[in-house]
Amino acid sequence: MKITFLGTSHGVPAADRYCTSIMVEAGDNVYLLDAGAPVINLLLQMGIDLKRLKAVFISHAHMDHVAGLPDLACLMSWYFTDTSADFLLSDGEYLDMLKKYIVAADGTVVDENRVRMTAIEATDVYDDGCIKVEFIPTKHMPADKPSFAFLVTEKASGKKLFFSGDLSNRLKKEDFPEILSKERTDAFICELAHISLDDLAPHLETCLAQTVYFNHVFPVEKYEDIAALKAEKKYEFEIVAPDDGAVYEV
Repeated sequence: MKITFLGTSHGVPAADRYCTSIMVEAGDNVYLLDAGAPVINLLLQMGIDLKRLKAVFISHAHMDHVAGLPDLACLMSWYFTDTSADFLLSDGEYLDMLKKYIVAADGTVVDENRVRMTAIEATDVYDDGCIKVEFIPTKHMPADKPSFAFLVTEKASGKKLFFSGDLSNRLKKEDFPEILSKERTDAFICELAHISLDDLAPHLETCLAQTVYFNHVFPVEKYEDIAALKAEKKYEFEIVAPDDGAVYEV
């Protein structure tokens, strides 16, 4: 399994960073975790055959996690007609609004036979034979708006990737996923915009990840904190702060 950080910024894109989006490659397939970056532009610039894209998973409906989604869904519907993918969105209200926006923007009706949009339920499991994705509810959004973290398992290798999405402010709603201290993961992609390393400290003590990737970092001074933590060699896992475009084998 290979992961590429298409966007690593927080709620606002920076001069050298797009908003959050992660590309996961497993076997011959491509998957996206969030789409805050201009994902279709980046995939095409990278020479990715869009027929390889099998699914897009959206953790929550904030713009910095979905801004690239309308363009992707629209172009797949009317131009890249040899493509087909599942779009698993955080909630039904956003799903309905996305379809209406695409129609309002240029008259394109989403081709639901190929661009298959569904709303995530916490009890759902996505399994296409190549990867399995489990949806873990978080409390980043208001009570009536869902948000999720994702546990991605590559079935052939058994490798596991955990993507935190966005968590509650300073973890005050106690939504750090317990699974990270109970189940070994090969990669943990952890947001660092709404929480600090101090907030994370008790959870990192018990984290069973092999590598922790700090993503969605704000303010940028936190990169100095990440570097200091890495230098301490306090934890058994490796610590990484990826740039946009960084590629890692898991």
